[in-house]
Amino acid sequence: MDLIITLSVYLPLSTFPRLFNLTSRVLPLTLDPQLQKKAYKLLPRLASSSNGVVALQSRNKDLQTLFLSSATSTSPPARRDRLLAIAATITHLPPTDLHFIPSVLSEVVIASKEVNEKARSAAFDLLVLMGRKMMAGGTIEQSKIPHMDAGAPRTEASLEEFFTMMSAGLVGSTPHAVSASITALTRVLYEFHSELGSSVIEDLVSTLDLFLTSSNREIVRSCLGFTKVAIVTLPEGIVRPHLTSVVPGLMGWSKEHKSRFRAKVKHIFERAIRRFGFEAVERCCPDDGKKLLQNIRKSKERKKRKRGEAKEAGEEEADEEPRKGRFESEYDEAIYGSEEEDDDDDDSNLASSGDDNIGTKRRSKARNNRPAVGRKEGKGTYIVEDPDEPLDLLDRSALGRITSRQPLSPTTKQRRNNTKAKVDLDGKLVFGPDDDHGDDDDGGDAMAVDSRNDQKEEPGDGTLEGGIHAYMEAIRGKDAVQRGRGGRLKFFNNKRLKKGGGGGGDEMDVDDEMEGRRKEK
Repeated sequence: MDLIITLSVYLPLSTFPRLFNLTSRVLPLTLDPQLQKKAYKLLPRLASSSNGVVALQSRNKDLQTLFLSSATSTSPPARRDRLLAIAATITHLPPTDLHFIPSVLSEVVIASKEVNEKARSAAFDLLVLMGRKMMAGGTIEQSKIPHMDAGAPRTEASLEEFFTMMSAGLVGSTPHAVSASITALTRVLYEFHSELGSSVIEDLVSTLDLFLTSSNREIVRSCLGFTKVAIVTLPEGIVRPHLTSVVPGLMGWSKEHKSRFRAKVKHIFERAIRRFGFEAVERCCPDDGKKLLQNIRKSKERKKRKRGEAKEAGEEEADEEPRKGRFESEYDEAIYGSEEEDDDDDDSNLASSGDDNIGTKRRSKARNNRPAVGRKEGKGTYIVEDPDEPLDLLDRSALGRITSRQPLSPTTKQRRNNTKAKVDLDGKLVFGPDDDHGDDDDGGDAMAVDSRNDQKEEPGDGTLEGGIHAYMEAIRGKDAVQRGRGGRLKFFNNKRLKKGGGGGGDEMDVDDEMEGRRKEK
């Protein structure tokens, strides 16, 4: 199937009927999601060639029927590719077949709440494409829409009609459907707010203000996004009269910590204060919520004062460099952007706004910790080099010279070695007058702690042969442990010899002594 998708743009028109026949057989299959996904990829691939465009236009009605019949058999991995295939079909949709848009609109709206980010982006792009197709004009035969009466009249396509279709999802039977409808309306409102009439926008804002009082968090989360887009993008004359209902609704969720509602509400108030002024927002705020507004105001004034002090001290950073966008689209920036990104705009309202909130603190901290341009990102990596010879990168042991800790300079190593305590060969500390010449006064009996590590000296007399002799003396010498008859352990006690007493020493049988103790007990 991958080979067919790759070669499809180079095939002649005579082979396209076989391709469509193959696609129509694979799409209803639910046992092989990957094969179904590849079948959906074929249509966007055909749309990239001239012959493919001609084939899509000639078989557009067949594709509409195929998409409607395979809607229930779509596997989750193939949803994004299905949306892209529907977009390729709508692009070449004739003005007389616009009934296909409301037929698949509910599926696209629900896809805007997909877990997969790419599927959500494809759903948003498809909603915008549908809006532009409806705005171009055409005829909608409602009788051809599934679950509609056969006698339903025709309707002229327009952008207002498209918003009316999407608003029908606000009365959905499940909170997920209602939340998806609000999210979809937020996206198309952001895209077409300049082409819509003021009456349609006012009705939409008035309707969605009611959802701020909902007890379902999923619905309120989507409604907060709509409110923020409305405050940022819509004309001031439309939004200002609704502050009396929006501000109390937002204050009802300002103390909710789940799903970061408190941070989102604070972002919205910051945007509202920036645009409408602190006094206008405070007049609409209930008494129990004015403490939050005062906190926003004081934090912003404090930040502005610190910025002024930094300017006076000559520590102002260069602001001429263009700021890099952190969002993939302007819509994402309007939804997820914070007040801190626009600190230098609209100085008349800066003194009465603020951004000291949870989400902004996290993002500002991440930006402060981000390495500057030209600075090495991540943790530093160092190579420990030998001062006598260069490092051979072809050697297998070269990886052992790579470390994440900064190596010490020779001067630092020498300083640390000079402060080491002195010990003898048995590891006991040696105390005496300070001697700059090391261990010369002790007759070579003492040495530095790091001498064994740096010079790798062996025990005994300091040589490898001496170490071997010391090991043999420990296991075979006269003081070594020996086994007698029956495997009994025997030790040689030479205390009397050391004290100068006579005799050849006493042998001690460990096993006999243990047996004697048992008998006594």
